[in-house]
Amino acid sequence: MIKTLIKLSVGVVLISFVSTVRADSFLLPVKSAVCQNVAAGKSPSDTRFEAYDKAAFMAVKTSEYMQKNASGLDDHSYGVLAYKLADKALNDVSIITVRDDEERICLEFSGYLDTQKADAIRQEKAENTFAVQNVKKIAREVTALLPKSIEEDDGAIPLIYIKDVEFYNHETTSAYTAKLAQKLSFEPKVLVTESKELADYFIVPKLLQSKMEKIDGKNSRYSMSVAIELQKTNGIVVDTEQQNRYIIISEEQNRQDIAQKLMAKLLEDALEAMAGKLNTLLKY
Repeated sequence: MIKTLIKLSVGVVLISFVSTVRADSFLLPVKSAVCQNVAAGKSPSDTRFEAYDKAAFMAVKTSEYMQKNASGLDDHSYGVLAYKLADKALNDVSIITVRDDEERICLEFSGYLDTQKADAIRQEKAENTFAVQNVKKIAREVTALLPKSIEEDDGAIPLIYIKDVEFYNHETTSAYTAKLAQKLSFEPKVLVTESKELADYFIVPKLLQSKMEKIDGKNSRYSMSVAIELQKTNGIVVDTEQQNRYIIISEEQNRQDIAQKLMAKLLEDALEAMAGKLNTLLKY
């Protein structure tokens, strides 16, 4: 089978580097080879998304950087860090499709891990972990001093209203609200309200870009960028998380279906990235 070379940006906008930049010490080559089985009832496009993410994750997880800087972490923390670096610190990514049929999709992945970004992400994670541990320690000490009958007051948890997705042409859709609400339902310190008037904060999902660029007679590059803003009811932005991706699709694929599924995934990824902030909100 003739190998088909395609380009993919995993979680970040692809940046083109000249050959002299690749020689810089902060760009570490990473690679992986993975296969993903096509499950019954799952579309080829869904399987391809999963294969892309798996390939990027494995490239970072098995990299020299992770082995050197994260070997002391437990398996869960190691995996979380690898996934975050794959999402935020990979550049100039190339994927060779070595198999793509009704049974399996197999990829060979290569790219460059920006170790400067990786160090910053790792440091931020360490500082956040330290802060959370301190908060938990203080909370335990305070709880020990309080009467045992005092329990957590659910009324102190703020109510969050999810607005319709805003498109870059100012149109809106409520098609993704239920999925985002379901995603938030798993967060311990988050309550979703269907009443805009009762809300303490708004979740504002936005489609920033959706662009199709023709590569050749058979393939096109589809780029998407989304963001989720956390706003106070007066419109002040408290936090923002953005997700970017582009994939290669063939002419025979259902583009509308791919666009809807990719948007849902990126919005959920952005919401997951904001989870730490959401679980520390207070009523105001």
